[in-house]
Amino acid sequence: MAPSSSFKDGAYLLVTALACAGASWLAFTFFGEAVFYGLFGLSWLALSLDNVRLRRQLRKLQDGQAP
Repeated sequence: MAPSSSFKDGAYLLVTALACAGASWLAFTFFGEAVFYGLFGLSWLALSLDNVRLRRQLRKLQDGQAP
């Protein structure tokens, strides 16, 4: 059972890698260097939202409440 599961995992990983490579090729083809600004903005937004979530969780822990 383990070899077929390992084969499936490898196949899924290969399909995912090809999809990511295709998506990045399309993005750079259509948008050029502007993709970097979009990725920077997206990562900045994600980090900001995670920071807000962690600050709320810290505030709850400092008040003595369970998360």
